[in-house]
Amino acid sequence: MYRAIKQTRSLVVAFATSFLFTATLARADEPCSTYPTGTAEKIESIDLEKTFGPVPAPKKPLHFAYVTKTLINEFWQDVAAGIKSEAAKYNIQVDVQAPKDESSLVEQLNLAQTILSKKPDALLLSPQSDSNLVPVIQTAKKLNIPTVVIDDARTEGASSYVGQDQVDIGSKAAEFLHQLYPNGGKVAQIEGQAGSPNARNRIKGFTETLKKYPNFVLVASQPGNWDRLTAMNVTANILRANPDLVGVYANNDGMALGVVEAVKNAGKLKQIAVVGTDGIREAVKSIGNGEERATVSELDFQEGVLGVQVALRLLGCQQIPPWVVSQHALITADNAKDYSNPAAPAK
Repeated sequence: MYRAIKQTRSLVVAFATSFLFTATLARADEPCSTYPTGTAEKIESIDLEKTFGPVPAPKKPLHFAYVTKTLINEFWQDVAAGIKSEAAKYNIQVDVQAPKDESSLVEQLNLAQTILSKKPDALLLSPQSDSNLVPVIQTAKKLNIPTVVIDDARTEGASSYVGQDQVDIGSKAAEFLHQLYPNGGKVAQIEGQAGSPNARNRIKGFTETLKKYPNFVLVASQPGNWDRLTAMNVTANILRANPDLVGVYANNDGMALGVVEAVKNAGKLKQIAVVGTDGIREAVKSIGNGEERATVSELDFQEGVLGVQVALRLLGCQQIPPWVVSQHALITADNAKDYSNPAAPAK
């Protein structure tokens, strides 16, 4: 009798243990009731693992979607490549969509709405403005799909933003010109697309930092609209009015390469230092060849990698802060060879 009772109790305990284990597994496989936002305003990307532990591996096949600004620009190509590379490590299917250019706000919205209708497990976005994809982010929230904005246009309501302090990037370009020309001189700025938060913040950082050095004179700050040819033509006009220019900062490398062409055509490559932002392969090559003088690289491929990791952390119900600050690097002739591969990490 005692033995029978003991055996019965053992079976009950075993069953209860098995039930609890199975229930725990089921809960782990279920989505978070909501995707929590961390209490801290931001966290450096290099501190994520120390704070939250390893990236949670998915327990089932996942489908991510990425809607970017354009795939014409090498920068966004490399972000997408980073996303695909990291997703492949976890066997995650990724659907990448992009409008025809960086000014097609409505087309980008339509693409994002269509891709969201397929209900991906996570939605990665690089919006063209800080408002054009708000409806998609709001819908994703209702569907309990986490959203990660990568690099441009930090948008209200997104689960997390992965990107640089863009004001700091513009500031670093100004500091580089100061180091190169401590006695100052005339400089110009070629601005990105109007309405782009990245452009707005880089302009702010560059302009405000220049004011610290009164021996620098900003003679022109004109839009290049993220376009190489436009930047070349605008720079040619600025050079005709200011033949003694010593430096030009372009808000991205596509435009910086256009500035380089204008400076070369004027025979002033040694006189004028051209500084860009992004660190695209063609710009790094130009720097190695002694043409573009420097770029503040956002390590685009690594941002794509980080975007996938943050999405997985959100799916793991981790309280990721609303801003994950990604790394950057100042690329000059001294270290250009270290960044010829877009997958290269910060040195």
